[in-house]
Amino acid sequence: MDFYTILKNLHSYNRYALLLVITFVLVRSLMGWLGKGRYEKLDSATGGAMLGLAHLQLLLGLILYFISPYAMKGSLDPLNLNRAWVVYFKMEHITAMIVAVALIQVGRTASKRATDDVSKHKKVAIYTLIAVVLIVGTLAHKGLLLGNVPV
Repeated sequence: MDFYTILKNLHSYNRYALLLVITFVLVRSLMGWLGKGRYEKLDSATGGAMLGLAHLQLLLGLILYFISPYAMKGSLDPLNLNRAWVVYFKMEHITAMIVAVALIQVGRTASKRATDDVSKHKKVAIYTLIAVVLIVGTLAHKGLLLGNVPV
């Protein structure tokens, strides 16, 4: 198994771990915000895990961006940008995922600065929900949500 395949598999498996943790964090933050619940140690720990997995996913994705055949196709030949997958991996996917990770980071940082529990839950919920919509929308429109990557 070559380096590219190992990274691609790690990126793929980490996606599922990240989506599970994001779902858990989002449900807890929405319940805490709407139910005026306490922001507990579990919320902080899972928020940190979500952030760590998101950063790992971004790091793996950035490495793949430079070694993937889809990202590298068209780098020197502008005519290849007409191909939907090249455009998707070179521009759409990477941009959307960087923004999504930034939103997760901003939500986590804002929640740490908030003074009351409901406000902490609210900030995590809003930023995480926007990130999830961006992630799911970007992956789903190319059929990649369930792992149908062409390369």
